[in-house]
Amino acid sequence: MAIGERYEVKKILGQGGNAKVYLVYDRDCGKNRAVKAVKKTGDGQAHHIVKTETELIRKLNYPYFPEIIEMLETADTDYIVMEYLEGESLGNRLRRMGPQSQKEVLRWGKDLSLMLDYLHHCSPPVIYRDMKPDNIMVQSGGNLRLIDFGAVLELGEENKAANLLLGTRGYAAPEQFDWKRQADPRTDIYGLGVTMYQLLTGKDPRMALDKGFSIRKCRRSFSRKLDKIIRTCTKENPSERYQSCKELWEELCNLNL
Repeated sequence: MAIGERYEVKKILGQGGNAKVYLVYDRDCGKNRAVKAVKKTGDGQAHHIVKTETELIRKLNYPYFPEIIEMLETADTDYIVMEYLEGESLGNRLRRMGPQSQKEVLRWGKDLSLMLDYLHHCSPPVIYRDMKPDNIMVQSGGNLRLIDFGAVLELGEENKAANLLLGTRGYAAPEQFDWKRQADPRTDIYGLGVTMYQLLTGKDPRMALDKGFSIRKCRRSFSRKLDKIIRTCTKENPSERYQSCKELWEELCNLNL
C-alpha cells in the first residue's frame, strides 16, 4: 500500500474515530515519516479541522511539536505527512509499566506546563484542548513532544472550530462540552491535571469524575502538596483553577519530592 507515489506504508501506528496514523517510508529522501489519514465528512468539518491543524503546526516555532512535511488530499481522505518521532507515548508507557513515579510525573508536569504556556502566548493564543497521555510522546533522551493537534483552537478571531465540541471525555474540562462557554488557557490546565492524575494512579479518569481527582485517595503515601495541585487544576469552575500555566509551573517548581 502506498499514499500517493512517494510514501510506502509500513504499518499502522494508531487509530481512533475517523483517523489513522501510519508509519511510512519516504521514497524521495529515504526517511521514515508519520502520516495522519482523516476520512472526510459530508459537512466538511473533518477537512476544516485537518487544514486548521496543518496550518497551525506549520506556524509554531518550538522544538516540542512535529514538523509538517506536506498535506495531501483525495476525494475521501486528507493526509498530513509529518516528521516521524521516535519514542513511546505516555499512554503506552502507562499501559506497559503501570503508574509512574511522583518525581517523573512532576518533571513531565513542569515540561508540559511550559509547552502549554508557549501555546497560550502565541498570537492569537492557541488552546490545545486534548491533553492526555496518548497525545504525549516521550523520546529516548527524555524529551516530551505533543503529537496530535486535531482539537486545537485559536482564540481572538472568527474560527469554525470554536463552535465544535472537541476533546476526549474524561480528560476534557466541563466547558469543552458546553455550547455557552468558551475554552481558554484554564481548559488546558484541567486536562494537564487529569493527565498527571492518571499517570500517577493508573486510574481511568472517566471513573473518577464523581469523587474528584485526589491522588491520595488512591495512595496515602502520595505528596499532599502534589495532591492539592492536581485537585486545583481539575476544579469544575475555571475561576478556581490556576489561572495560567506559568502559575501552575511555579507551583510545581516549588514542590520538593
